[in-house]
Amino acid sequence: MILCDVGRAFCMGSIPIAFALGYRTMVQLYLVALIEATFAVFFDFSTRASLPRIVTKEQLPTAVAQSQSITYTSLLLGPPLSGALYSVGRAFPFLADAVSYVVSVISLLFIKTPFQEERSAAPGKLWVEVKEGFVWLWQHPLLRFMTLLVGGLNLTVAGIDLIVVVLAQHLGASSFTIGLVIAAGSIGGLAGAFVAPFIQKRLSYGQAMISVCWATALLWPLFAIARNLAVIGIIFAAYLIWGRIMSVVNFSYRTALTPNRMQGRVIGISGLVVRICPPLGSALTGILIQSAGVVPTILIITGCRVALAIATTLNSHVRNAPPITEVQAV
Repeated sequence: MILCDVGRAFCMGSIPIAFALGYRTMVQLYLVALIEATFAVFFDFSTRASLPRIVTKEQLPTAVAQSQSITYTSLLLGPPLSGALYSVGRAFPFLADAVSYVVSVISLLFIKTPFQEERSAAPGKLWVEVKEGFVWLWQHPLLRFMTLLVGGLNLTVAGIDLIVVVLAQHLGASSFTIGLVIAAGSIGGLAGAFVAPFIQKRLSYGQAMISVCWATALLWPLFAIARNLAVIGIIFAAYLIWGRIMSVVNFSYRTALTPNRMQGRVIGISGLVVRICPPLGSALTGILIQSAGVVPTILIITGCRVALAIATTLNSHVRNAPPITEVQAV
């Protein structure tokens, strides 16, 4: 994590330097975007893998929820803050970003808790370890289903912003109004992150996941009959509340199930599946809207979500999963 944020600080810091020297090129911006995003992936996986060593199993849902709350707060505050900084000077948003990474590195240096258990064996070859992680994940029926389920959910939800924008445009909404509707959804995600730990304490993993799958499936067709922007905003916010609950419940439970030595590999492999689906889902949603229209697209997605909800309900490993406090890493 320290290495990644040092790299990101240098990447973002190179842009204000280029401004100061009067030497700015698109090649630099492309390289910075590529390198920064690569470091971000490794940082994210490392952060997730280290979390069980920082907090207890009972605290995992709350810790994950707090992390996601911070993410949604950043999504709300980041765009206007960036705009304010850009109005002061074009280099200032990049400079602020570089400083934030330096602050992150300093904060990490104060964490004294070891991020992984004692390892008896020396690290092996990368591809051997990746294969081991994949085999371990595939042989665990609940984690395998969880990974495929989240991939399917992400595939079908990836284009929800696009659908909200198209619905709002059909109602004659301005760009500013559409922005307010999207912001309302982000507030819903923030609320979901706050509520998730309480849901996980009161419901079993199976009850929580089955409830989330059905709730989100039944919210989708409401988009097709929404006739004003306020209703669209409410549905969007309600959807993201449930979506954030699923994310917190699923991640904390998967983390508790995975042994320390496999955390990075399992998170990386499952993260690969999950990260591939959103861009593919966005593209498919756009194609469906263009070829069939927005309402048929909503109905197709509803059918897919109902199928995922049925599969989750019928899966015995999900239904019989013990509470997170009773989970033993296997």
